[in-house]
Amino acid sequence: MRYLCLPGAYGSAKNFQVQLGPFCQELSSDGNTSFFFTQGEIECTPPPGFLDYFGPPPHYRFVDYDGVGKNDVLERIRDFPEGENVEDVMNELLPDGHVGVQLKVRNSINAIYRTIEEHGPFNGICAYSEGTVVAATFILEEQRRFEEEEIPRNIKAAVFFAGWPPIKLHGKDMLVLADTCEELIDIPTCHVVGAGDPYLKGAVALYNVCDENTAILFDHGKGHTLPRNAKTLKELAAVIRQMVPEDDETNERA
Repeated sequence: MRYLCLPGAYGSAKNFQVQLGPFCQELSSDGNTSFFFTQGEIECTPPPGFLDYFGPPPHYRFVDYDGVGKNDVLERIRDFPEGENVEDVMNELLPDGHVGVQLKVRNSINAIYRTIEEHGPFNGICAYSEGTVVAATFILEEQRRFEEEEIPRNIKAAVFFAGWPPIKLHGKDMLVLADTCEELIDIPTCHVVGAGDPYLKGAVALYNVCDENTAILFDHGKGHTLPRNAKTLKELAAVIRQMVPEDDETNERA
């Protein structure tokens, strides 16, 4: 497998490569896996007090949420809403009607297509936090283009760290959620979550719109972070290798 890797908000390709390094080293130890790191196109500044957490500048985001509703969505996440189920929470976080968000996410999807054209091919995608929004949306857009235009798909498997649900690029609903949308991510997916993550419901919402027959939930027991424990990474790598379709176990470039 050759994975395209997308960092979270305030990340960068360089910093994400360091943060994800132990995972990449473990998964690629079989000689059948490689990684390429990209980043968002919107330069940004981390919130005060978080510079050490996100690593040295420059920092980037895939989606500029500024001006959406009364607050930046990333600011609203700090006061994470409550709800009876994960879908209620997601709708409270990002209500329908924000056409601007759909346009901005579409720009990110187009950037991913350009990255694939320039640096591909890739048959897997690996993403963290905000990057999972773009990755999951991209997978659904590939599905749509294949079904409607017979354009071949690139991504055959996905690894989501601390995930969030995809954005609906077409139609009225803003988020792709299990209780309102029929769309389903139909490729094998591994959802790496932390039981202590205050935003766990976001990851569950993403898991709920993936094919239950090929979606795997892996709990590393920590928070909204990337796993780094050697034993945990070895177990995770074994799970992902079993998930990957046999005919896609390659890291060769076309």
